[in-house]
Amino acid sequence: MHLHRFLAYTMLACWIGLTAVTVGTALQWSAARGASEVKIQRALTAQKVASASPPSHMQRDLHDTPEEREDIPALQHNYDRAVFKAEDASEAMADALNLEVVTRHQFWWEFAVWGGLTLLTSALFAERSSTSAERHFVSHD
Repeated sequence: MHLHRFLAYTMLACWIGLTAVTVGTALQWSAARGASEVKIQRALTAQKVASASPPSHMQRDLHDTPEEREDIPALQHNYDRAVFKAEDASEAMADALNLEVVTRHQFWWEFAVWGGLTLLTSALFAERSSTSAERHFVSHD
């Protein structure tokens, strides 16, 4: 009978610990979702900036005067930098989305284990209380 009690309280302790871990993972998932939304917006903004002034338009429009021809390397450099920022923002967005997916899967696995522990622990305590109730109400004929 002491083994049954030990198992029940051990499962209860595991359930309490896993409850805290599951809540923590849910908070991480929520934070990852917020971070991925921010990084998506940054990536979209960087892509809009990079596509706002493509180099083909710059070269075609700037051949008029020598001063404008001197501006071509600077404009090309600015465009290259904008493209690099857009690519960097896209990679950060992809990493954030992957982190969100991993955290979401981790949460659902933890939640499933938590649910299993809930059922197992409640069954152990229900069995323990029913056997103690039967012993308490046994007739002494």
